[in-house]
Amino acid sequence: MNITRKGHGFTLIELLVVICIIALLAALVLKSGNPASSKRQATQGTMEAVAAALERYYEHYGEYPEPVNADETAEIMQGKVYRIGAARCLYQALRGDGYDAIKVAARGEKSEPQSDGKVSADEIKNVIMADMPEAMWLKVGTSYILVDAFGRPFQYIKANSDRKYTINSTYDLWSYAEDEKNVMAKSKDTEANASLGAKWIKNW
Repeated sequence: MNITRKGHGFTLIELLVVICIIALLAALVLKSGNPASSKRQATQGTMEAVAAALERYYEHYGEYPEPVNADETAEIMQGKVYRIGAARCLYQALRGDGYDAIKVAARGEKSEPQSDGKVSADEIKNVIMADMPEAMWLKVGTSYILVDAFGRPFQYIKANSDRKYTINSTYDLWSYAEDEKNVMAKSKDTEANASLGAKWIKNW
């Protein structure tokens, strides 16, 4: 008797994404006497999920996403201005909702749809991280951005061939976490001043 399998199993990266999202949700509901510690754990879980999803993006497109305007800024909290260009790019690249914040010339796209908070039938093909929890993104003005558990935009820089702007050879990804002072600093700045990123949650 021949038994045939319908469909396919999960890939390793898909399983990692699911595990990371479960860890994120567990961290979000974790009750702790130290709220900052819980937020750090949740942010770390989110970063792991994002990193796994970025690998899936790379497998699909042959490159990591690159922001159209990495230096775009917005006031996230009263009196607090952050760079949001990379966080917009990450949201669109992973959730599939729009792609006007991603450099997509290599894909041959002709239109540049903006994010609207939903994934349309036409956008399903662009989804990398399915079932992204709402806690991972935030609407700022007309933009949607990927945020950490502190409610701040994730920072991300894609590496170029000579790593002029990054520490890693692929990309730098970080959260400022509890740091409210150095919120305009970049990953490369920490090479000359290690204490600068002491409070950050980072992938280097």
